[in-house]
Amino acid sequence: MVNLIHLCELMTLKYHDVSSIRVPIEVLTKFAERNNFRVVRKYSRGKNRIRLVRKQVPICFISGSDSPDFCFMDIADLHIGNPSFDEALLRSKLQYTVDNGIKLVFIAGDLFEGVSSEQENSHFCEQLSQAFDIFKDYPLTYHAINGNHDYSFEQLDLPNPIYTLASRLRAVGIDFNYHDCYLMDFVISGVIKRVMHVERADYNLKRVFSILKLRHFEYEGWSFNTYNGEVLPIRFFEVGHIHMNIQIYYAKKRVFISHPGSFIRDYSEDDDCCNVISGRIIDQKVFLN
Repeated sequence: MVNLIHLCELMTLKYHDVSSIRVPIEVLTKFAERNNFRVVRKYSRGKNRIRLVRKQVPICFISGSDSPDFCFMDIADLHIGNPSFDEALLRSKLQYTVDNGIKLVFIAGDLFEGVSSEQENSHFCEQLSQAFDIFKDYPLTYHAINGNHDYSFEQLDLPNPIYTLASRLRAVGIDFNYHDCYLMDFVISGVIKRVMHVERADYNLKRVFSILKLRHFEYEGWSFNTYNGEVLPIRFFEVGHIHMNIQIYYAKKRVFISHPGSFIRDYSEDDDCCNVISGRIIDQKVFLN
C-alpha cells in the first residue's frame, strides 16, 4: 500500500518521472488536488514528468480574538482495528475530557488501522462499527483529519472511513467534523492551530521532524495563513504519525508543538497518548495554564 502522504510531500521537492510512480496517476492527482496541491506537468528528455506545488493550507474557523481563552485535547494514531488498540484507554481519555469540561478534541490522523488487501475489506465495517460505538458515548466537538492508514481504504475503492464515521455520528447528535485532508489550519483564539499527519517519523536526538517541517513551511511561505483578510501566525502545531508523546516549545517561532502519542498498547504502556492544552492568547502570544 503506497503512503500517499509521503509521496505527495516528496513530489513537492522535484519533478518525478510518471512511469516511476508506484500508484496510478489518476489516484495520485485526485488525492493531490483534494489536499490543495497543484499538479505541474512537463515533458523532458522523452519522459513525462510531474511535481506538486501546494496551493494553500485549508482553514477552519473555531473562535476569534474576542475569545482569548482556549482549551482543547490533542489525540492521534488511535489505529482502531489494530489488535493492540487500547479501547479502554481511549474511553478513559474521552471521559476525562467530558468530566473536565473540555469541549474540543483534535484528531491528527490514523483514527483507523486501515486495510492492506482486498481480502480484508470486511474489516472496514468492523473498524467503523467499533469507532462509532466508542465516540457516540462522549458528547464532545471533534475535528479529525486523515492519516496514511485512513487513506488506505480509498486505495481499495472503499469509502473514506472518517467521512463515513462523521456522517453516522452527526446523525445521532455528536458534533464530529471530518476534514478531507492531512494538513489543516484552525483559527482558535485569533491564532492558527495547525494539525498535520506527517509523512514519516524522521527524527533523532539532534532533530525533531516537526521542527524541520516548520522550517520547511517557512521556506515555502506557509508560516502564516489568512482568514477574512487577516494574516494569522501559527502558534500551535499538532503532529500525528510519531507514536511518541513529545511536547516542545519552539522558541524561535513561538510555536507549541504537540505529538500526542498513540493508542497502540506497545507504545501507550510507557507513554501518554494525549495532550490537554489550555491558556490564553494575548496579542497573538500564547500563555499556557
